[in-house]
Amino acid sequence: MGYFDTLIDKFAEDKELEQAFGKHIHWGYWENPATATGTLTDFAMAANNLSKLVIEKAQISDGVTILDAGCGFGGTINLLNDTFSNLKLFGVNIDNAQIERATEIIKPQNNNQIQFINGNACDLPHFRELFDYAVALECIFAFPSREIFFQQVRKNLKSSGKLIVVDFIINPTISNFWTWFEAQILSRLITDTYGSKATNQVKFIGIKEYEKIANKTGFKLEKVIDINKNVQPTYPVINKLIVDNFNDWMTAKGLEIFSQFNLINYQILIFE
Repeated sequence: MGYFDTLIDKFAEDKELEQAFGKHIHWGYWENPATATGTLTDFAMAANNLSKLVIEKAQISDGVTILDAGCGFGGTINLLNDTFSNLKLFGVNIDNAQIERATEIIKPQNNNQIQFINGNACDLPHFRELFDYAVALECIFAFPSREIFFQQVRKNLKSSGKLIVVDFIINPTISNFWTWFEAQILSRLITDTYGSKATNQVKFIGIKEYEKIANKTGFKLEKVIDINKNVQPTYPVINKLIVDNFNDWMTAKGLEIFSQFNLINYQILIFE
């Protein structure tokens, strides 16, 4: 079984691991990467800081309605719940075990309302109201279709609403090679290593493809925020876990090398 398939079980054995991944299952953000210490505790703070940055760039405020698609253990919703008031927060995730944990550990405060839903981001449940914001933080590459997800969000978003996507963006200079590498090698390695709960497929695209999807589904890409250099300290932390547990050096180092040379860039995309 892959790493994330057994992650919740590992929490009982390793409290430091639970601290690192018990709320967020995404990369970390360091304002100054040179300050990273390489510890799981430092990584946990950086992962929380990435969610903080996304909230800041989205310009979220009190009293709004937010969808977190691919919400995992609900770390971003937990941060919103702690920071703002009178929010209506909906988290959707395909893994029911993660939804159960989020529901158990995150309780509404500040007059907020929270609902965690086991569901598919490309087949969203019926919501009684429209959202001001929809967020997909480092998960959309595992969705069956970005275009269908955009369509689903558009149906549930106010005309003034925003969609915020955090993703790995392919440099066009390697697009042809990446298509081959992704299909022949990367999907299998990531599924085997990270597990079927992380993803059973991998699909990275470039910014031009995102613009086409946006235009086709009624969105406009308003802002691109590149934080690739700020997430680099994530890789040594993640890589050690993968190598120690699965002895899979290629998966552990492959994405890091592409990222270091800016052939894959970690970016925040804001659509309106």
